[in-house]
Amino acid sequence: MTDKHTENSVRLLDIIYDLYAGEGGYLSTSLPFTVDEKGVVTLDGGLVGELNRDGNKDLVDWAYKNIVSLFE
Repeated sequence: MTDKHTENSVRLLDIIYDLYAGEGGYLSTSLPFTVDEKGVVTLDGGLVGELNRDGNKDLVDWAYKNIVSLFE
């Protein structure tokens, strides 16, 4: 794992935590993405909105490629 991969992982997980952590700091019962039978990832609308903000746009493509591995 590269330093950039680690940095992106931490940034994305921080965003997810800020958006979806419920009481007690745990994620809600569902993940902020889905994966279809072909392996295509669809990110939750709130997450897409946050990733499209200035300062986070560099994570958009990275998130689609790597988010599944962060939750395995």
